[in-house]
Order: sequence, then C-alpha cells, then structure tokens
Amino acid sequence: GTCFAAPVGTINMPTLLQQHPGFSKALTQWQKDVEKAQKDVQKEVSKLDKNDTKGQEAVLAKYNTQLNKQRIALFLPLEKDILAKTDEVRKEKKLDNVVMAGSVFIGEYQDLTNDVAKKLK
Repeated sequence: GTCFAAPVGTINMPTLLQQHPGFSKALTQWQKDVEKAQKDVQKEVSKLDKNDTKGQEAVLAKYNTQLNKQRIALFLPLEKDILAKTDEVRKEKKLDNVVMAGSVFIGEYQDLTNDVAKKLK
C-alpha cells in the first residue's frame, strides 16, 4: 500500500518562539519596556486631577500603543525567522500548506514544530 503524506503541516508558534535563540533576549527587553511604561504611566497620571478619567485613559492608551509597537519590533523578526524555517521544512517534506496550530483544519496534517525547532538552533 502506498503511504501518502498529508499535504498540510502545522506549527505551534508559541512553542517555537520560546525555542528561538533570540527569545530570552527579546523577552528580557520586553519586560524592561513594560516596567518603564508602568513607571511613566504612574508619573503622568500623578500629575493629573484624580477625577480626570479621560486624561488617565489617554495616558494609558498612549503607552499601550507604544508598548504594542515595541513588542512587535522585538518579536516580529523572530516570527519571520520561524516562518522562513517553516517554509524550508514545508519544501523538504513536499507539503502544500502549513497552518498555525489552533487553526481549524479538517483532515490529516503533519506537525512540523519539532522539525522547525531543530532549524532554529
């Protein structure tokens, strides 16, 4: 009997991110960014009137936007690297598509997480 490989692969992005060589450095920087933002928020909010909820919300929104940009700047390069390695594995295994784990996919698929993890080392 011929054995057909499933044409779809899947990867677990959170697992791969944690296994990426650049992850701990990015995470450490991210934690510093968050701590700094929290201090800056407290500093700015303390200058406002206690009843100025609109002002407080504006300060929070500003720092949330800023933190979002910083998070993307830190982790997007890692994700792009993981996706590039995933594409290498996809080609090696002659698969048509790769989906993120947690996507709804009906039918058979191969989990490529470990194969991609090996390429990240």
